[in-house]
Amino acid sequence: MTGKLSPEGQVTAAYGAAMVAAFQVLINCLEENDVLLPGQFPDALTVYMEMVKSKKGHLSDMTLAVLHDIRTATED
Repeated sequence: MTGKLSPEGQVTAAYGAAMVAAFQVLINCLEENDVLLPGQFPDALTVYMEMVKSKKGHLSDMTLAVLHDIRTATED
């Protein structure tokens, strides 16, 4: 990212990063306790996002961006 974020942009970026970290911890705990199979969550999130995109307008672009970041971060 280039340029300096506005205070609002900094808050939004921090919120997104915190959400991603929280989901990573949750998913790791669920996988370690055999509640989720490795890779199950990001795959399910991908299906959900594609379904939402096909309906046009049910989620904001910002929400989809956060979901994309969560999916990408949890694919490992």
